[in-house]
Amino acid sequence: MFKGDRNFTVGLFVTIAIAVFVTFVVWLTGRTGVEEMKRYSLLFDSDVSGLAIGGPVKYMGMNIGSVTRMTLEKSEDIRVRVDIDVLESTPVDNGTYASLTLQGITGVAVVNLQTEPGRHSPLTPLAGQEYPVIPVRVVGFSALLSSAPEIMAKLNSLLTQAGEMLGEENSSSITATLKNVENLTASLADNRDTIAALPNEIHGTLAEIQLAVSQLRTVMDELKPGLDGTVENLQTSTDNLASMTARVDRLVHEHEDDIGRFMEDGLAEIPAIMQDARSTLREIEKLVQKLQQDPSQLIHRRDQSQVEIDP
Repeated sequence: MFKGDRNFTVGLFVTIAIAVFVTFVVWLTGRTGVEEMKRYSLLFDSDVSGLAIGGPVKYMGMNIGSVTRMTLEKSEDIRVRVDIDVLESTPVDNGTYASLTLQGITGVAVVNLQTEPGRHSPLTPLAGQEYPVIPVRVVGFSALLSSAPEIMAKLNSLLTQAGEMLGEENSSSITATLKNVENLTASLADNRDTIAALPNEIHGTLAEIQLAVSQLRTVMDELKPGLDGTVENLQTSTDNLASMTARVDRLVHEHEDDIGRFMEDGLAEIPAIMQDARSTLREIEKLVQKLQQDPSQLIHRRDQSQVEIDP
């Protein structure tokens, strides 16, 4: 009798434990076994370490499915094709994207689905694909890990440059620069009174400049009426010059034939006139010389038959 009661107790405990375990699994996966599932594909170009078949798929942190298949796909580039089954009620559309998230400290990767804000069209299968393909993005800590080699390369280059800068060749230059900075600081400290007086001097200079500008503005105001009159006179002169130019042009146009004849006939005689003028000038010059030598010729003309005898 006692032995039978103990077996019943053990069996009841095991049954309750199994029921609790099943309830926990259902709660953990978020699946009741009643709702239909829908399959999607993910194409990863990077490492998917930590992801395994049966791994959970979450939508904004909620369990909505699991990984069903992982295969290598060889086309132009080698990619990892991951098929997932998610609840049919999951709002997957063209704004949805997938990412890998590390869960805890065990290194287990979880597929996490997220959707960009706004309204999006339904996600449809692409040509040549068996299931609709959800785009993959590298976000969060995974993005940091993927860019770690580049960051390390840049850090290594930076450390190399720093080592070259702090080498023996540049140490003397840096020391000399620091010495110059120290001397400059000491010089500034010695002239701190002069430097302190600079703001007051600058302020005074600015005040003088403002005064000069004010005086210049006053002079311009006083000269403005005269300048206006001068501008009007210039305008009148310009108008008169334009009118005179028009009259001269009209006159030239009216007497174009006379001017042409003058240019042809009158200018041709100018060389002869100039030659006669030069001859006349030479005769006048000779006459003046003779009068200077013997002015009496103006009132008494000497007999050409007389002969002058020197004493």
